[in-house]
Amino acid sequence: MDTTIKVTSIHIIFALISALISTALTLGWFGFKNDIFAGFVALIILYFVGQLCQRIAGEEISGFSQWLWDGISPFFFTWVIAYTLFVMYL
Repeated sequence: MDTTIKVTSIHIIFALISALISTALTLGWFGFKNDIFAGFVALIILYFVGQLCQRIAGEEISGFSQWLWDGISPFFFTWVIAYTLFVMYL
């Protein structure tokens, strides 16, 4: 499988998980509500997923531009769409 597909798929999967955790924080499932912390949770998860993908991909993906389009953008757009849908319908 191509490295770009692996990195993008991993980011999308973790974006869905992150959106669910962020929704739980926004709706108060953990006993408190905090929208700002929900956004920071997504950034923290994005950082650790990027580190994981860096270990998996190694030197095959280099440069910020490639990381932006293969990892950060799919994560962000998936998180925003899933977070919005989860908050509205859960």
